[in-house]
Amino acid sequence: MTRLVVEGPVRPLKPARRSLTGRVALGNGGTAGYESSLERDWLMALDFDWRVQRIQEQPYTLTYLFDGKRRRYTPDVLAVFEEGGVQLTVVYEVKAHEDLRENWLEQRPRYKAAVSDCRARGWRFRIVTERDIRTPYVSNIKFLRRYRDLKEQLMHRTALLYTLRALGETTPQALLAATWADNERRLTALPELWRLVAMREIAAALHDPLTMATPIWLP
Repeated sequence: MTRLVVEGPVRPLKPARRSLTGRVALGNGGTAGYESSLERDWLMALDFDWRVQRIQEQPYTLTYLFDGKRRRYTPDVLAVFEEGGVQLTVVYEVKAHEDLRENWLEQRPRYKAAVSDCRARGWRFRIVTERDIRTPYVSNIKFLRRYRDLKEQLMHRTALLYTLRALGETTPQALLAATWADNERRLTALPELWRLVAMREIAAALHDPLTMATPIWLP
């Protein structure tokens, strides 16, 4: 049997010699803490997903019985997705694949408890590893985050969106070439183009490495 003990970040981050701790800036102005580079990158991926309405690290602690003893387990991240008016809460454990493989028998009871608890609440529980995180998609997101807070270049923004609307699906290289004949103008407009992709005003095929030949379109 499992029980929700408390909501909120239920324990402080634990700096360790071999781990990486810190906080990720979220698009809503808040931050979320991480205890590994995998957690950091997964938080970035969730923050970029337009369906995600809320992110919470160390969201709650479960107590469960195993081998006659009461034990505790705190998942890494909770995310609330919303699409088409339907909400879905997903609880994540972020783990290195090798750690998961080597310690599965020890860790399995806590994950089984989390699955049962989430199912009872209408939530989902998911374990993610570097196989889910070390992907071109997440690498692209990390690149685009550099441009998210740039000051808007209004003239470049207007010209890019106007041309993209006329072209339909195209590529960054073709969009810049169609908008300006002068190469220097194209170079000065490139940061604004990436900012528009980072802000999702321009959609891009991000599951492959992002290049000047990546398909882009108006969402």
